[in-house]
Amino acid sequence: MKLNPDCIRGILLTVEDKCDFDTPWEYEKDNFESEFLAEYTHKEILYHIKQADESGLIQNVHYYEGGDDVLICDLTPAGHEFLANIRNDSVWKKVISKASGASLPILLEVAKDAALKHFLS
Repeated sequence: MKLNPDCIRGILLTVEDKCDFDTPWEYEKDNFESEFLAEYTHKEILYHIKQADESGLIQNVHYYEGGDDVLICDLTPAGHEFLANIRNDSVWKKVISKASGASLPILLEVAKDAALKHFLS
């Protein structure tokens, strides 16, 4: 499956919105609420949760029922940093325009550079 940076962003925004110190986000295939992920299929969401987990953006991910139910405890410090860098829609659009089709590590670097330029200008 092709990496969709918008889906990664949606997952991070959802985790940030739903999680706190003692409340994880439970993604259930047929019963979840997220304004950030409404346009994605279950397979897309599951694939991108895995990519975010393996890239160190989210922590303590547990898969149940063959992936129909996923528990995510929180963002990692790297996940918080990336999300802070791309939260602003104009910064995100710049990142996507510069790094369309790039790997996740490249997106992280482009986001950091774009956020620095945006906030220091």
